[in-house]
Amino acid sequence: MNNTQITKALVAALLAAPLLAQSAGAQNSPLKVTSSTLLVKEVQQDGKTTETLTDTANRGVAPGDLLQLQQRVENTSKAAVKQLKLNMAVPAATSYVGQQCDVDGVTALFTIDGKSYAAEPLKKFVTVTENGQDTRKEVTVNPSEYTGVRWQLPELRGGGVITCFIRASVK
Repeated sequence: MNNTQITKALVAALLAAPLLAQSAGAQNSPLKVTSSTLLVKEVQQDGKTTETLTDTANRGVAPGDLLQLQQRVENTSKAAVKQLKLNMAVPAATSYVGQQCDVDGVTALFTIDGKSYAAEPLKKFVTVTENGQDTRKEVTVNPSEYTGVRWQLPELRGGGVITCFIRASVK
């Protein structure tokens, strides 16, 4: 197996992990979560650049490919679900590029450790040597270092549907 095949197999396994994790805890929930991983390609059509999204199921991805990891959440009950938190991990074989959620009032939070979430810009402390002395400095985290996104929604009305996604580049 060459390196490209190993990378493709690793990416496929990592992209399937969120799907397995979601189904484990959702047995009595009124929420139906459907995940998909789409390949984003820019195409020229009639002199304009547009994006096409292609499902990655049963096909490989390569380093440099841009993926859209998407969660569609449907409230199957008639009652509103309040204070909904929707988490999505950034697969280890990818780098975070951006996020979007199609609902008003949503708050996007980010993590670099999988435990603590905060609004952008994230900060961290690093140790640097200045004039022979080790000094701790606070620096802004590069978004490519994000390991997860949490969307906090005030409410998802009964029968409502939302779609949230991250975009990530394959390493």
